[in-house]
Amino acid sequence: MNKCFKYAILIYVLFSPRVGCFAAGDDLEPGDPIAAIDGEPVFFGELNLVLTERLQANDLQRVGAEVRQATATLIVRRHLAMKSLEAKGGATLEAMLKRQIAALASDLRRRGSSLQKQASDRMADEKSLVTDLRWRLAWGQYLKSRLSEANLKNFFNLRRDQYAGGRWEVSQIFVMADKSDAASWRATLANVNELADQIRVSETPQQAFYDAAIEHSESASASDGGKVGWVQKDGDLPGSLMTAIRKMKTGEVSAAIQSPLGIHLLLLHRVEAGNLKFEDLTDQAQLRRDAANALFDALLRERSETQVSWLVRGLKPPADVKIIPE
Repeated sequence: MNKCFKYAILIYVLFSPRVGCFAAGDDLEPGDPIAAIDGEPVFFGELNLVLTERLQANDLQRVGAEVRQATATLIVRRHLAMKSLEAKGGATLEAMLKRQIAALASDLRRRGSSLQKQASDRMADEKSLVTDLRWRLAWGQYLKSRLSEANLKNFFNLRRDQYAGGRWEVSQIFVMADKSDAASWRATLANVNELADQIRVSETPQQAFYDAAIEHSESASASDGGKVGWVQKDGDLPGSLMTAIRKMKTGEVSAAIQSPLGIHLLLLHRVEAGNLKFEDLTDQAQLRRDAANALFDALLRERSETQVSWLVRGLKPPADVKIIPE
């Protein structure tokens, strides 16, 4: 591994333009724990560090509670995945991480900086910064080793419906909901799921869906019984809906699906399978992202017996958010 590859991500992270720092709870310090994983603390400095790098904002004090929770959840998930990587990599991985971080610290000193200074500039501490760097290095190496052409082709073949150019004819019922109002959001979610149950047990589910869309849907397609038509790619509908559609069977009514817009219910009318082969893909970006996410989820599932405790109530994710995927 050449030096440019070793430090490209790290130098970008440490010397990218800084943004205003956010303190989620002014009484917390970077060294204060926000959660614990099997008794090992996850520190507040890590939250500030990720927020200042992920959000290009001048005033992170305006970051909403939902974003704070999502970021805290991401950090905990990274810790869990890192435990799996450490178990796989053993002493070899540990030696590599120590060597590269030591080399980075030396490089920073030559530049008149330090790990501590870089951390302080981001409302973090050196321990949090090193934790973040260890994750980036380990995860980057793991992806490089696992996302080979052969593995990507296998991933493609196992999910041909998603990548081979197929399309799906769907209808939807859409109900607007404000996620900042947790009680209202949960109530709407429950109501839509109850509506889905009623449609499924009716003698003619497709007609029941049509009638329910006219009565309940708040989308432009409501007057046409919720008919959306053919969809094919991410962007035709919100990503969470496209993900659900690809897993549905003809005639199936989905459970309630959340999106940034509100709550959705789907009916799949028809499927036309695509005929693209792996070799025909001109852009593998989505395939690579999905494969990386699948690898990440697999690492999390290896920690299924792990106990996560939230020490800052305001950062605890909603009950319907799963730390470890099923």
